[in-house]
Amino acid sequence: MSGPQLNDKEVLAKIFFPNQPKEVAILPYTNGLPIAGSAIAFGKKPALVGFHCHSFGYINNPDGTVRWLYPLGNRQAPFLRLYSGAGLRSNALKAGFKTAFSFGLESWVRSGILHVFFKDEKPLDGMLGLFNSENLAIFTGTRGENRKAVFLLENEKGNHWFCKLPLTEAAQALVANEQKTLTEIADLKLQKMVVPMAKPFGSGLMVSDVKPAKAKSSNELLPLHFEALAELSDLSLELQPLADYYFLREIRQHLNELIEQPIHPDFDFETVQRVIANLQGLSGKLDANRLVPTTLAHGDFTPWNMYLSHEKLHVFDWELSERLPMLYDAFHFVFQTGVLVKKLPATAIHEAVFSMKNHPKFTPLLEQQPTSFDFLYQLYLLRNISYYLLKYLRQDALHMQAHWQLAAWDSALTYFLNLD
Repeated sequence: MSGPQLNDKEVLAKIFFPNQPKEVAILPYTNGLPIAGSAIAFGKKPALVGFHCHSFGYINNPDGTVRWLYPLGNRQAPFLRLYSGAGLRSNALKAGFKTAFSFGLESWVRSGILHVFFKDEKPLDGMLGLFNSENLAIFTGTRGENRKAVFLLENEKGNHWFCKLPLTEAAQALVANEQKTLTEIADLKLQKMVVPMAKPFGSGLMVSDVKPAKAKSSNELLPLHFEALAELSDLSLELQPLADYYFLREIRQHLNELIEQPIHPDFDFETVQRVIANLQGLSGKLDANRLVPTTLAHGDFTPWNMYLSHEKLHVFDWELSERLPMLYDAFHFVFQTGVLVKKLPATAIHEAVFSMKNHPKFTPLLEQQPTSFDFLYQLYLLRNISYYLLKYLRQDALHMQAHWQLAAWDSALTYFLNLD
C-alpha cells in the first residue's frame, strides 16, 4: 500500500473537506495529537471511536501521487469515464482495468486504500445526498496553477454529471468562465453542437455529460466539425477594431513578459530567441485599424475535448473559452493534432491549415468580412504561441511535446515573415 506522496495531503483535504482542509488529520499522526472532526488514513483501517467512515480505492500517477479514487469494492471502474486517453496503449489500459474490476480483482490493479473519517461535516457534503455514491469517481486534477478536482456523479435516473471543484484561485476563474460561456451558448440554441448544461454547486460547477450513446472521435476535421464551427460563428459574430480588442493587448503583454523571461535551459536558446523576435516582427506588421470578426470560441478545440455522433458534435471543457478571432478553433484543431497526435513536419501542418482556405463552409463567412484567412491565421499564431511559450518558459520541467511545439512555431512564424 502507498502512503501520501508529495502534496496528496493538501489536495485530498481540499477535496473531501473543502470548508476546513487545514483541520484534517492525516494518519498515522504523531505526538498523540487529538483529531478534531475529520481525518484521512492510508492502508489498514484504524479504529476511531465516534467517527463515521467512507473507504476508497485509489490509482496513482507515475510519480506516486493519487490520480483517481472510487468507492472501495466497486465492480465498474467508474474512474475510467474521467480518462480521455486514446490510442493503443490507452485502450489496453482501459481494457485491463475493466477486466480486473468486473472479475472482482480490483485489488490487483489499485495502488492502495484510503479511509475518510468524519463526525459532523460529511465528506462531499450534499453531493453524496443527491447522487448514487456507489458510482462516484474522483480525479484529483493535474498539478499546476489551474488544478481542480473532477467528480463523476450518477443520479437516480442513471444520468452522469461532472462536478468541477477548483483547488486554486486560477482554477476558480476558469470554472466561473466556463459557467458564463455555457450559459451564453445555451441561448444560441445550436443545432450542430451539443454543449453541457451547467449548474453552480458550492464553490464549483456541475456540468452534464455530453457523451453520446455511440461516441466517435476523429483526429481529422470532418464536415460535421466545419458545420458546427460555422454555425457557432454565424450566431455569435461581432466585429471589433483590433486597436480596441483586448486580444491585441494580451498579445503585447505576453511579448513584453517573454522579453524579460529567462529562456528555459531545456530549450534551444537560439530557437527561442528567434521565435520571440519573429513574434515581435509579426506583431509589428499588424494594422491596428482593421476590423476583426470575432466569435465565441472553445479555446482548446481538440479531439480530446469532444465526441462525434451521427449528426452532432458534442463539445465539453469550455474553461478556456472566450471571444476570439473567427476560425481560431479550426486553426487550433489542425495545429494541435498535427503537432501532438500526428507528429507531422511543420510544412505538412501549414498545408493542412491552408487547405481550409477555400472550404465551402468558411468561404461564405469570410467573403462577408473585412479581413483575410491569412490575417486570421496570423492572429491565431501570435496569441497561441505567445501564451503557451510563456507558460513553457516558466515550467520547472518540459515534456517532449513542448519541443515539438517550438519547432512548429518557429517554422510557421518564419513562413509569414518571409512572405514580404
